[in-house]
Amino acid sequence: MWMDALNQTGQTFFSNRPLLEGELGSWLWVLVLVVLASSLSAFLVTYHLMGRHRRREAMAASLKSPRRWMQPSPITLAALGQPRRWMAIRANHPETIRRALGLVNPETCHWKEGLQRAAERHLFVSPPIRGWVLVFGRDVPVPFDDIDGFYARMRDIGLALGEVQYFCMDPVHQSHAWMRLMGDKVVRAYAWADQTLWQEGPFSAAEACLGMVCYDYAEDQPMFASHEIDPILDHNLSQIHGLAARWSLDPMSVRPSDLAAECGWSGEWHSVRA
Repeated sequence: MWMDALNQTGQTFFSNRPLLEGELGSWLWVLVLVVLASSLSAFLVTYHLMGRHRRREAMAASLKSPRRWMQPSPITLAALGQPRRWMAIRANHPETIRRALGLVNPETCHWKEGLQRAAERHLFVSPPIRGWVLVFGRDVPVPFDDIDGFYARMRDIGLALGEVQYFCMDPVHQSHAWMRLMGDKVVRAYAWADQTLWQEGPFSAAEACLGMVCYDYAEDQPMFASHEIDPILDHNLSQIHGLAARWSLDPMSVRPSDLAAECGWSGEWHSVRA
């Protein structure tokens, strides 16, 4: 009898075996899907955390790197505009020029900030560009009011700094001037404001190449009709940047690649110190 019961139990188990195998397969698929979903979630979380960590490291590196932080953008050139007057000094260290010019309340600054200050009231002594340091600002002297005082001041600057060049233009009044010093020696200088204020040194090859006209002291404007002399004066004004390019460095030719990461100097011009 017990044998019959055992046989009946065995028959029931084996008759239900396909059902059990189906349930087991379903659970296995559920388990596989859960494992896959968990793995995908872990991967996405890890990827997000690693990306955030990389971004934080890049931001920290940019803050620590003065070159990346100070590097001017090309828009700095727009801030430069077309300067009305400037000096070009052969030098590689703006600190030397800062001392020679005796800047009051000097502060280091990069190009954009320095040019903004120069447009207001300060001087900006630029970082070196291709062996030249440019000086901009409203404090750069003007020769038209006091030519003797201007000459004395520029001579002191040349004596202190060596090779110094000066360029100035006033398109409204057609006044213009340029000057080239080697130490305290005037190599070439010319200034015009309704008449020739200063004419010294031989007419340079660069001036001749550009077709510039420089009148002698006796050749004042009243000797010429305005329709004759105005085009000549306008031509001189239009060629000053070209003259600067041949003698030293034209500010309008400064490229973004020329704008060094190191700072220049800003300050007010008090006196010249040799």
